[in-house]
Amino acid sequence: MKIWFDADNGPHVLIMKPLARALQAHGHEVLFTARDRTSTCQLLDHYGFRYKTVGGEFGKGKLDKIRGTLGRAVSLAMAARGWGANVSFGHGSRALPIASRLLRVPSVTMYDYEWVNPTLFTWGCREILLPDVIDGARCDEAGIRRDAVHGYPGFKEELYLADQPLDPDHVREDLKLDPDRVSVLLCPPATNAHYHNPEAEIILEAILTAMSGREDLQLVYLARSQDQLDFLKPHDVRHVIVPRKVYDGPSLIAAMDLMISGGGTMTREAAILGLPSYSFFRGRSGRVDESLTRRGQLIMLESVADVGTKLRLEKRAGEIVAPDNGPLTEHIVGRILSHAR
Repeated sequence: MKIWFDADNGPHVLIMKPLARALQAHGHEVLFTARDRTSTCQLLDHYGFRYKTVGGEFGKGKLDKIRGTLGRAVSLAMAARGWGANVSFGHGSRALPIASRLLRVPSVTMYDYEWVNPTLFTWGCREILLPDVIDGARCDEAGIRRDAVHGYPGFKEELYLADQPLDPDHVREDLKLDPDRVSVLLCPPATNAHYHNPEAEIILEAILTAMSGREDLQLVYLARSQDQLDFLKPHDVRHVIVPRKVYDGPSLIAAMDLMISGGGTMTREAAILGLPSYSFFRGRSGRVDESLTRRGQLIMLESVADVGTKLRLEKRAGEIVAPDNGPLTEHIVGRILSHAR
């Protein structure tokens, strides 16, 4: 069978990689389309996947995003026409369900933040795959039809965290990290995202203030844009490294002493791997983060005061432990194939 994957964002490539490899191992053909933003195409190149590039950044405004989604949906349909895909799969790609309906291809989506608008997915997808910690009551609250949902065990990050050996030594050498300094990985908030809350920028200012003047720290700063680099300017953070190329995310995390992020995916990766992990995401709380917080794997920085009382800028003591991804990979693959025409 032919399985059509649409990589709409960089982190989606990591999620799709073990699924694509498993499908190929079962004798199926995987066909990729990719949206050219946030290193999506670079990661597909890095892992050796062939793909068609369809669309890029849409802009910040709501109308820009609507126009961009509709335009990309038409372009996706044109790009995939003639492929004869049996089923399509995306991780929250909004253009894919529309394109799949245009081509009469059954579509499956997967995501793990229940507060995204579900309208396109419930209209255009045969099934929505959500972590099973997002229960029926939360689905009702978020406006997701229960009959469209299939819960999967665990967390999406487990799909790829064990997918390849971690190589933190290469990252440390390439970034020229000083082993005597505390290595802090910091991701600013996604300022262009529809869910962005400006409170996160205030907390980021407090975090950077806490790092200022410390010779024993080295900050690896993953800026998405120039405006995010500008957050550093008022602060005296002594040793800052801004990576100029894409690294394997889990290996980058494994090379650090702690992770701080205004977003979600890498924060959860760090938590699941056992790295001290802090989130200052100020959008509506999702069930996955709530679950990791209850387990003590994730620490939420919900205010400037929390930065002073909860954030520990120190060498880590625990070990990095990758989870087993085999059962979850086969579970998701089985759900995708169950909807193939």
